[in-house]
Parts: sequence; C-alpha cells; structure tokens
Amino acid sequence: MPGIQNFEAGEGFIRTYDLIEALRDDVHTAFEVLESDKQNQYLRRSVVRAVFSHIEALIESVKVEIRSSLRIEKTNFELSKKEKELLGSLSPISKDKGRQLPLEQNLKSTFKLAAKVWDLDFQLNTDGEDYRDFIVAKSYRNKLTHPKTYYDVQVTDDDMHYYAVAATWVQQEFHRLFKARVDNLEAYIDKYLVD
Repeated sequence: MPGIQNFEAGEGFIRTYDLIEALRDDVHTAFEVLESDKQNQYLRRSVVRAVFSHIEALIESVKVEIRSSLRIEKTNFELSKKEKELLGSLSPISKDKGRQLPLEQNLKSTFKLAAKVWDLDFQLNTDGEDYRDFIVAKSYRNKLTHPKTYYDVQVTDDDMHYYAVAATWVQQEFHRLFKARVDNLEAYIDKYLVD
C-alpha cells in the first residue's frame, strides 16, 4: 500500500519538493542503470516511466504552488471555469486535484495559469525543436503505455533521444517559470519593502 502521511506524527500535507527530488533521482538512476546494458528493453521502458512520472510531478507541483498563492494572496481577477477545473479544490487536504487533461494540454494550461496568477511575463517555449521532441516522446510513451502490438513496447535508440530531450526540456521550462516567479517577487520586495 502506498505511503500515507501521518498528521499526528507531524508529517505535512504537501511534500512537492521531496516528490520532485525523488522522481528526478529516479530519472538519473534509470539512465545510469541503462548505461550498463543499453539494449535492455526493460531498462529502456523504465527510463520512459521515470521520465514521465517526473514530468507529471513537475506539473502537479506548479498547481500546488498556484493553489497556495490563490489561498494566500489577493488577486484582482476571477478564475475561469476551465481554470477552476484545471486546479481543482484550493484546499490543501482536498482529494479533488482537478480535471485530468492530456499531458500536453495540462502542461500548457498549468504554466499559462501560473503566469497569470503570479503576474509574470512568461510563456512556455513551444516554438523550438525541444518542444517538438517532447511531443514525439509523448506519442511514443502513449504507445508504450497502451500497447497494441509487440512493436509498441520496443524502445529504439531514436526513441531514447526523444525521452532524454523531453525530460530536459520540461525541467528547464519548470526552472525558467520559477526563476521568473522569484525575479518577480524580488522586484516586488525591492519596490515596496526596501527603503
């Protein structure tokens, strides 16, 4: 049975940083282990699973931060119905984590909402080759997780390239989003709190 936080023992409601770190370590470990047997299909599929678990966790952690901001900070706008469905309940202990969207739509909508809520001049970089490689990796991952033929579960050398790029691109965009958030907060502090 999956672990459950023990509130009586002082364990917190949300541990997104630990989640991200654990899954990032899974990605690194999966690639390291694959180095010892590069043609092993099981190890290649393990990389794919690790990469996309990490990507899903990064998206959810952005949502957690957006929910937190909406609970704590005053906003001068209302969320649209779609934005509310994307986020789900703002309560940190609610089981309603929002509507399940296809990965690409979830990623784009979540980052766009983060920029809106945090008042950032940020747009997800979807114009480059890395984003196109992410889309290819996602489509290959979909075949792998919903196989119809033997070939759907075979991970080629080219596929591995797409998975590596997808992992790197999403992590870079995640870091870029939070750097924009930190820069925005620093500018706010400089403007309003520094003499």
